[in-house]
Amino acid sequence: MEAKFIKIETPKHLVLNGFIFGPKKNKIIFIFLHGLSGSLFSRITLMEKMTSSGATVMTFNNRGHGLINQFRKINPHKPEEYNSVAIGKAHEVFEECVDDIDGAINLARKEGYKKIVLVGHSTGCNKISYYLSKKSPDDIIGGILLAPMSDYADFIKFTDGKIAKTITEEAKKLVVAGKHHELLSDQIYPYYADAQRFLSLYTPNSNEEIFSYAVPAKKPTILLKIKKPLLVVLAGNDQFSDRPMTEIFNWFKETLNNKIAQVIMIKKSLHGFAGYETKLKNEIFNWTKNLK
Repeated sequence: MEAKFIKIETPKHLVLNGFIFGPKKNKIIFIFLHGLSGSLFSRITLMEKMTSSGATVMTFNNRGHGLINQFRKINPHKPEEYNSVAIGKAHEVFEECVDDIDGAINLARKEGYKKIVLVGHSTGCNKISYYLSKKSPDDIIGGILLAPMSDYADFIKFTDGKIAKTITEEAKKLVVAGKHHELLSDQIYPYYADAQRFLSLYTPNSNEEIFSYAVPAKKPTILLKIKKPLLVVLAGNDQFSDRPMTEIFNWFKETLNNKIAQVIMIKKSLHGFAGYETKLKNEIFNWTKNLK
């Protein structure tokens, strides 16, 4: 497939590396956002299937790439100068995903693409949902959520209650002390997350807890603010589910009942859709052809 290496400079001057795959002639480009600690290659088999069928896709390492990674931040007054900043899954601030997505969209426009579909996988779904709740530019014609799941639901289901309480209390104490980006003690949480990142992922009232099927009292305000058409694709055997997938499917159907949205499930697929990329590609293409 055709490939072009790209460097995205976000409005806040962070540099994100990526590729545009597929033919230049297309008016539509699919912009992919990988999931928690993933990379630009995380859904490469799906992208290969799509580009082989004539689509164009952009994929890049967003600031949640890897556990802890160095990113370049350019001095806007002296573009040849830059600082290195440590981000990655452990240190990213969820709300700053808007900057990443703005950077990708701006580059797609410079490359001449007239219509954009945002595609998120896993945590990438939270990011494009948050973005589309904030912004609704005309050239964004829709959003695709691949395996959108609640990290909070997974955490409370599969973590001992006393341990979960201890970790949460430590994270809150660090934030109160102004130590937002101090890593949690690896003796109680050996998975690399600073205090604010842990609270963003694993507490019910954070902005990142968008798919709130585990918190019945929480209105999914961010999801309901989205004005663009949505395609939600659930993996029937998603290993990060805390409950039967039919319940999560029904939650999305009921929540998006008054939206321009389609919710489907690929019944035997795991979270990453491995082995089901052709079916997934076909579902994406069938849905996209009706967008304006």
